[in-house]
Amino acid sequence: MARQIQIRRGTATEHNSFTGAIGEITMDTTNNTLRVHDGQTVGGTILAKQSELIPDDADYVISYQPPTSGNNYTWIRTYKSGWVEQGGIWSGSLYISAGQSERAYVSLPVHMNDTNYTPFVASACDANCVFVNFPNTFRTQLVVSWGVLGTTAQTMSQFRWYVCGVKGND
Repeated sequence: MARQIQIRRGTATEHNSFTGAIGEITMDTTNNTLRVHDGQTVGGTILAKQSELIPDDADYVISYQPPTSGNNYTWIRTYKSGWVEQGGIWSGSLYISAGQSERAYVSLPVHMNDTNYTPFVASACDANCVFVNFPNTFRTQLVVSWGVLGTTAQTMSQFRWYVCGVKGND
């Protein structure tokens, strides 16, 4: 026959005037919770129920890809709601003539639901190299346009990118 284990139990009122032994676990029969005791705290520490931890309507990260050298320092956070944040480092060689602009292309690891997402880029080039705009946004690709102010050509070799919005279904 199986053994039955029974722990000390009492109402919330009884617990609030009780100091349990170090490591003792008791059951609060009023709130249907467990309490853990340390030998000093009156009433012990109430343990949360799963339903109290994360509300049903809460949005939280369900998957995460950390940036590594193996994935080109690309990171991804996907949320329960379908929201996705992704970013990384674009590396290449983009020669930009003085007074001109050139485009760089970032393939998005997670395709977006539509083109209504928020992109951001930042670079470490000198003061003559400027971000011009996002001439086109695509569900699968971010197009970034860079330009040069002044008379000296520049070579863009790296920039950081970030995109957030609703994840696509494909």
